[in-house]
Amino acid sequence: MADARSVRMIDIEAATWHRVHAFDPATGKFGPTAFNDSGRGNARFSPLLDPATGAVIPTMYVAGHVRGAIAEVLLHDIPEPSTGFNYDWERDRTGNLCMSTIGLPGLKLANLTSTGLRAAGMSDAGLFQFAASTYPTTRALALAIWEQLPDVQGICWMSVRDNQSKALMLFGDRIDASVFTIIGGPSRIREYQEIVFGLLDELGCGLAP
Repeated sequence: MADARSVRMIDIEAATWHRVHAFDPATGKFGPTAFNDSGRGNARFSPLLDPATGAVIPTMYVAGHVRGAIAEVLLHDIPEPSTGFNYDWERDRTGNLCMSTIGLPGLKLANLTSTGLRAAGMSDAGLFQFAASTYPTTRALALAIWEQLPDVQGICWMSVRDNQSKALMLFGDRIDASVFTIIGGPSRIREYQEIVFGLLDELGCGLAP
């Protein structure tokens, strides 16, 4: 098991955050304030399972800026270097991905920003690599944080895909979603085409035919 006892906490003030998420308008499932408890996916810090029970630990990803939320989810699999890669915008434009803006209360989080990592004797380069092959290691750290730091409600770091934006991953068993407020959305991701294309231009990417 990873050792998370050296990870320091950071207090995040109540603020507005953005998230890209799947949404089923027919059923209302996977709405703006819903945690992901499916156990599916392959993300940096999730899915997570409680070692004692095997139950899924619900999680939610949010970002401080719209472009950060887009970069973390839609552009998650763009390779490094990214120049010359053709991104399938048509797939995501016509899919069920939406953008929502939600208000979160003040939170106590594990600090995996640059300063927090230095305090814990870790480095950005060691933890936040682009390759998905590193995710088992980062998920092990997230699980250790959940197990060893019972007062922590999630993890805070700077987005790897767009380091102008802060990113959070929240533990759904430690936050009551009823205290969240829906400020905007869910809006279909196609409404954010200008921002998506701007990020693709920065990355040197084109569009898949």
